[in-house]
Amino acid sequence: MRRLIAILNPQADRGRTALLADSLQQTLAGRVELQLLKTTRRGEAVELAARAARDGCDGVVAIGGDGTVHEVANGLLAMSGGGRPPLGIIPAGSGNDFAFALGIDKNLECNAKLLANGDVRAVDAALVETNSGRRRYSINNLGALLEGQINLASHELQWPRGSGLYLRAVLQTLLRRPPRAQLQLTIDGVEMTRESAILSISNGCRSGGRFYLTPCARVDDGRFDYLIAPPASRLRLLWEILKSLRRDRAQDGWIEQGEFAAMRIRSDLPIAAHVDGEPWLRPEEDERELNLTVLPGVLQVFADAHAD
Repeated sequence: MRRLIAILNPQADRGRTALLADSLQQTLAGRVELQLLKTTRRGEAVELAARAARDGCDGVVAIGGDGTVHEVANGLLAMSGGGRPPLGIIPAGSGNDFAFALGIDKNLECNAKLLANGDVRAVDAALVETNSGRRRYSINNLGALLEGQINLASHELQWPRGSGLYLRAVLQTLLRRPPRAQLQLTIDGVEMTRESAILSISNGCRSGGRFYLTPCARVDDGRFDYLIAPPASRLRLLWEILKSLRRDRAQDGWIEQGEFAAMRIRSDLPIAAHVDGEPWLRPEEDERELNLTVLPGVLQVFADAHAD
């Protein structure tokens, strides 16, 4: 019998994540052996996933939101050499953006079937490194400058829950002075200079639970997509953010979009940034350079190979 290890925060979603894990274990009984590991602090899922991969198993399942999925993926991607087990996802958060990009919803029966059948799909990730030596893997989205500031603000708020909290963080952040950063970019060897308020870099098409800043991004094309928005008035920036609530929004040429396999970012301002929705760089840390390298097909995920 195949053996899977599931990692969850038992306190998440007011304890409902723990109940979901118990239901999954019951649903898989007799088909897959599922061992539950519960975290007690932020970052512990990285350690648990890395240990599970080293000890050997047939898959490591993240039960939770984008933060849990990000940590488990980072634990798996830290494993060098072959033998990395696939990542499973049981979405239980408010955003679930990476799961959305893979066509994974909250249907427990369907998700249990994916785990039981063992069907996997190879997806890309990006190694993100600072000039000071910090590193993180991104599987869905990295947001910098204004997007990074909005993310930091959202993690300081307690209400409302879900996407409403993110919209409140947008408004709160825009009330302050939006950043005007001079960026020196090297994209696949081509150097350019851009003045920017928003820099969004994505593997998936959606972030923040509802925002399609890079609607054409695909998780398995060997490239990450990027969006650069120049400095503008608060109202113009708010309008562009609200427009991204629609995946089929019209493009007016004001923002710049593209894709890359490698990108170097140097900023004249300290960079605020999140990775996969998790706060990473704060302005007071004075990080001003990022290097991103796309790793095509590096991560196997239990998912329908034909889903978008």
